[in-house]
Amino acid sequence: MQLTLEQATGLCRMAALGAGANEEAAQSLTASTIAAEAEGLSTVGLSHFIDYLEALEAGRIDGNADPAITRPALAVYLSDARGGLAHTGFDRTIDDLVKAARLFGVSIFSQKNAYTCGALGYFTGRLAEQGLVSFAATNGPALLAGSGSVKPVYCTNPMSFASPAADGPPLVIDQSSSATAFVNIRKAAEDGKN
Repeated sequence: MQLTLEQATGLCRMAALGAGANEEAAQSLTASTIAAEAEGLSTVGLSHFIDYLEALEAGRIDGNADPAITRPALAVYLSDARGGLAHTGFDRTIDDLVKAARLFGVSIFSQKNAYTCGALGYFTGRLAEQGLVSFAATNGPALLAGSGSVKPVYCTNPMSFASPAADGPPLVIDQSSSATAFVNIRKAAEDGKN
């Protein structure tokens, strides 16, 4: 079955609402998911969307969380997602981040207590579309050992950076800190692949 992006957007929004997300969270999650799918990143697109729905239904994501945004310094924004989606806190802050970066030459967004964000390049790309160079990184549980070690010390966490381009869309780099992302490893295990 093939869907247009508009059809997929409507279905995802309705599914997120049905799983327990409020309207703001459903829209934020849907926009990120559809953008990833449109870029061909299905592991953090529609197939990953199912993980969000299951987490919402199980209560691992608070679909009604109201992120607390604070500004401890003029160019620094902190978001406590309060157990909700990472997307909502960023969406609430992006306009202020852009204004601060234009005024001070830099702005910083940091978030805690959020569920996984999916495609990290979605966020850096949005900042680059506003004419800003951006960098983002995430944290996660220790899954990988460093070179010469067997003890896990870091995760497959993505890192992303983006830059506006003179002509055309921004350059967006979104990569895992390992040979592949955790969602790819999990998918291979589910499919019985090594």
